Amino acid sequence: MMDELKRPVLLVEDSDPDAEALQRLVRKLSLSWPIMRVADGESALDYLFQRGAYVDAPRPMLVLLDLHLPGVGGREILATLKADAHLRSLPVIVFSNSKRVEDVDGAYELGANSYLFKPSRLEELEDVVSALHHFWFNVARLPGLGGLPLG
Repeated sequence: MMDELKRPVLLVEDSDPDAEALQRLVRKLSLSWPIMRVADGESALDYLFQRGAYVDAPRPMLVLLDLHLPGVGGREILATLKADAHLRSLPVIVFSNSKRVEDVDGAYELGANSYLFKPSRLEELEDVVSALHHFWFNVARLPGLGGLPLG
């Protein structure tokens, strides 16, 4: 069980300021999840399928996925994960600046487990990160943990 609790959250985010803001909030709120960041879709797929530089990468406990990435986009990553028998149970939370209905609906159609709007104001972002933490780490039951919450 302890090894499961050390699994990282995989942050797929091309924006350095957005990634740094999230990482600062995780530290500020004393949240216990380690974050592994990749900045593009190709690296995300390599990490998840343990290829190239990520052959020994631990399986993340969940994925925070920016939808609009250069190259391989978030939709493609989501579709690839949900089509794979070994990875489809991995929770994927789309974490996007977009409020477009097509993006929200499209993410759920591809199998997203949640869609969160990434606000630009730090106070609002803190509320979203706190809510994310409360639900996914204290309320939800994640696969591979024997029905126990992470928190």
